[in-house]
Amino acid sequence: MSSDHSQLQQQPIDFLDALPDWMHPDFLPPSALAFLLVAFAVLTISGNPARQFWTLSGVHTTYRSTPNKRPSGFSFFLSKARRQKSNTVLLTGLAESGKTVLFMKLRYGSRVPTHVSLEENDAKFPFVPSPADTTSKRVFPTLHLIDLPGHEKLRFKYTEHIATTGAIVFVVDSTTIARELRPAAEYLYDLLSNRYAQRNEIPVLIFCNKAELLMALGVDKIKALLEGEMDKLRTTRAAELQSLDDEKDHGSGHHHEEYLGVEGQPFAFDQLVNDVRFAPGSVIAEGEDHWKGPPAVVKFISDAIQ
Repeated sequence: MSSDHSQLQQQPIDFLDALPDWMHPDFLPPSALAFLLVAFAVLTISGNPARQFWTLSGVHTTYRSTPNKRPSGFSFFLSKARRQKSNTVLLTGLAESGKTVLFMKLRYGSRVPTHVSLEENDAKFPFVPSPADTTSKRVFPTLHLIDLPGHEKLRFKYTEHIATTGAIVFVVDSTTIARELRPAAEYLYDLLSNRYAQRNEIPVLIFCNKAELLMALGVDKIKALLEGEMDKLRTTRAAELQSLDDEKDHGSGHHHEEYLGVEGQPFAFDQLVNDVRFAPGSVIAEGEDHWKGPPAVVKFISDAIQ
């Protein structure tokens, strides 16, 4: 990482130099300056002061001195207030992982023949999680479900929706993930390092499909493989970003992508601000408990859009 980041670990923050121009004491009346100083003091008490203050003031950095855990206390309340509720759920993953079959199951409650598509599937419908709920008079929330193409040249389409996304389901094929590890990790890295994914703390379910097959890898193995590959990617991406910063900003240290995890430690999903879960299952399983798809996926979506 850059020397700027190393200096941040060793030196105190230069408060005035770090402020945007509009927040500098020379441009603010005394009453406004007093309010900002009190707000900074409150955030300092409530946890992770530098990150929360810079977030409130519009300054974005990639420096991380502690794991990217959710803020606590008053800062947690502020982060919740800034975040808007969204019932949009993205189905993402590589081609032929089972995304479209899952989309049809969630939408229609049955298996529908599918094929590899270069177009996204998009539907809005009341999400009824179980057969028992069909007779209920309860008003169910409307789910906006988007199945994105998994073709490598079309994966970028998530950027068209992520700013208004409430949750992401990333589908992997448990039988082929070992040989498709690099592209799967790259796609997942792009999703998790996106500024909106971080700023809105979008929850992510990594659904390990085809878990019932003999050649399927277990969830713990898949998680370990992805963490190892994303740790390698992080090193490469960080070097690329630093090179771009040196050219554009002469080492200003202000980036639009979030650094994933904790600097100086191997990457792990539990270091992220996002709630990242893993679950095994099968999109073709039948039965009452699979009425709208794998139970883990149904619960994840239900929790996200309530």
